[in-house]
Amino acid sequence: MVQISKKLFILSLLTFFSCSQNFEPIIKSIIAEPNPVQINGIVNLTCEAIDDDAENILKEELLKYEWFAAYGEIIFNSEENTAIWTAPENPGEYSVTCSVSDQYNGLDILSISITVQ
Repeated sequence: MVQISKKLFILSLLTFFSCSQNFEPIIKSIIAEPNPVQINGIVNLTCEAIDDDAENILKEELLKYEWFAAYGEIIFNSEENTAIWTAPENPGEYSVTCSVSDQYNGLDILSISITVQ
């Protein structure tokens, strides 16, 4: 009886840990509207990301979004997948980056190029 209990305990631990694997989020795309944009214009950004944890016990984890731009101004809420970028005063190609993370340190990063004219 004790031998069976040990085997069941080990089996339940293996099942638990195999069901709790964390998959990193994956950014499918970043959409910038409009692109191109006028000098000092406003661009609406949307980051489309998925997290493949739906099949295990981590399926309720939340994604956190962070946006980065070396030029211009960016405004965002880390709990939402959208941001607003104000283009700089000089025309050119500019990069805006989104990072998506989950609470178990999974991370993906993607940039989009936006033309300011």
